[in-house]
Amino acid sequence: MEKSNQIQQDNSNLSIYERVRCVPKEAKKEIEAGRLKGKHDINPMWRIKALTEVFGPAGFGWYTEIVRTWTEASESGEMAVFVDINLFVKKDGEWSRPIFGNGGNRLISNEKKYENGQAIYIPYLDDDAYKKAYTDAISVAAKALGVGADVYFEKDKGKYASTVKEDELVQPSAPIKPVLSSKGKDWKAAVAFTASQTDSAEVISEKIRNRYSITEEDLELLLKQSGKKS
Repeated sequence: MEKSNQIQQDNSNLSIYERVRCVPKEAKKEIEAGRLKGKHDINPMWRIKALTEVFGPAGFGWYTEIVRTWTEASESGEMAVFVDINLFVKKDGEWSRPIFGNGGNRLISNEKKYENGQAIYIPYLDDDAYKKAYTDAISVAAKALGVGADVYFEKDKGKYASTVKEDELVQPSAPIKPVLSSKGKDWKAAVAFTASQTDSAEVISEKIRNRYSITEEDLELLLKQSGKKS
């Protein structure tokens, strides 16, 4: 009897995951340019539809709040924008704790052109970069609920995904980690944010390593300046 109750509890915990894990073929789109040309990505509107089907309309059954938006520039003049969000969903009349998501997109890129036979690089501004970064952050947060899980975790296919062909699966792109440096303009904000955390220094360190590209020296300095380590 106890084992039966445990199985029922496990199935209940996976109820949302199982409903949103499989990506339909029509929700996939081919990437037409860049390093991932020829591969596939998930149409972002499918994620919105999946969240709405399970939890209800945006603003009523789920919503997001933007925690932080910032940019990072390279020495070449290229720039990327990053967004941190919290996703909230309502289940059985109760709102969830925040589900974190981080997204990024290239804001300014150097496009190669030729004039008089000479290669020159012209800065290109993507005026949709902030929107794309925000959409990317939603996808990361929604992934924690299992949205599109079979795309990201092929080995965890269930019976409903067994008919999906390997060449139809979406290939996830590697996440771009923003650089966090003691010499950067966002350092003071990072110190203040770290100081507000209630986790142990070890847990905070692991979160920072997963979220940012940071040297061990700067990580040590961040923990000390935020009062998390003496």
